Formats: sequence, structure tokens, C-alpha cells
Amino acid sequence: MYIFALRGRGNSGKSTTIRLLNGLFVQNGYQIVSTTFNQQGGDFRTVFTRKGKLIGITSSGDTFDLVHDNLEALINDGCTLCVCACRTFDRYGQGTNAAIDTFLPNYQKQYIDKNVAVTAAQELQANQNDAQTLFNIVDALV
Repeated sequence: MYIFALRGRGNSGKSTTIRLLNGLFVQNGYQIVSTTFNQQGGDFRTVFTRKGKLIGITSSGDTFDLVHDNLEALINDGCTLCVCACRTFDRYGQGTNAAIDTFLPNYQKQYIDKNVAVTAAQELQANQNDAQTLFNIVDALV
């Protein structure tokens, strides 16, 4: 059982990347079990199924409560593979990394560092590359 966390600073494209990941799952035949995804934007949570496994993704990654509560909801839905966003590090107290740690040792965690584009023109490509990396990691375990 795994939690994969896309880790990066604020406004680095983590939520956008996870939105792209949602699309990759759909494009590659993963079936949606439940979702709060909205085309117009905003944070969301989706549960997919593939080969009898439940995979959950959530774009919320700015506070302990958001990360913890969304991961807890995915785990309660039966997801054994979860993807979330989190900050690079917890500056003080209970941050997003601490939220992920509350699910150890039942879930193994792996951080994937967000690649940040040098220019605005390169943002889409950086986000697409990171989404593909996350998809490849998860898909290999399904």
C-alpha cells in the first residue's frame, strides 16, 4: 500500500499536474468509481479502479487538514495506491508532510519532487512530464 506525494513549493504546479494525471488515468482505461473533479478547476478527489485495485488521487496539498482528510477519505474508500500533493517541507508544526506520516506504517510513502519550469512557456511541459512520471509509477504497480 502506497502514498505517492508530489512535493513542491507553493504555486509550483502541483495541483495542475495532478489534474493532468486525472486525465491520464481516464485516457488509459482506468474506470472512475467516484470523483469531485470539475473541468472549471478547484481541488478534487477521484477514485479509479483497474485490475481489481482502487487508486485514489487528490489535488489538495496546502495544509495538514486538507492532505490528511483527503487521504483518509481515499483510504476509507479502499484505495491501496494514493497520490496527493504536499509542500516541499513542513516549516513548523503539523504540515503536509506530517499529514502523510500519519498513515505510516500501513502505507509506504514516496515523494516525487515537482519539476519547476524556468519560464512560463515551459510550465505546461513540466507539468505534463511530472504527470506522466506519476502515472508510470502507479501504473507499474497495478
